[in-house]
Amino acid sequence: MKKTLLAFSLLILSLFLPVAAFANSTDPKESMDIFIGTLTIKDKKAILTRCDIAANEYVLKDAAWSQEKAVSRFLSKATKLKQPIYAEVIAAYQSEKDINVLLVDSIDNLTEAKSCHLSDLF
Repeated sequence: MKKTLLAFSLLILSLFLPVAAFANSTDPKESMDIFIGTLTIKDKKAILTRCDIAANEYVLKDAAWSQEKAVSRFLSKATKLKQPIYAEVIAAYQSEKDINVLLVDSIDNLTEAKSCHLSDLF
């Protein structure tokens, strides 16, 4: 009887442990992605216009966990860069009062005078 109960308990436990392992994390650092687009400044905020059909816009903020402070560094030199400014942003998405926000870990491949938007080809 005890062996049957133990075996049944292990079976049930093995069914539910994978679900717990793949549950959504509440830590934004664990849900980062790459966002590709062009960077601009509006109202003293860095804005990423994503290179997708909808041209979604995101307000960039330095992530609390990041030592790099990539957004602050970009804002300090952005006026000297030739538009459009292409970038690959490693960040976690967050919505704040219906505003798309990216908590930025790093900004890579920052390239002046480069665009990835189809509208800039014509």
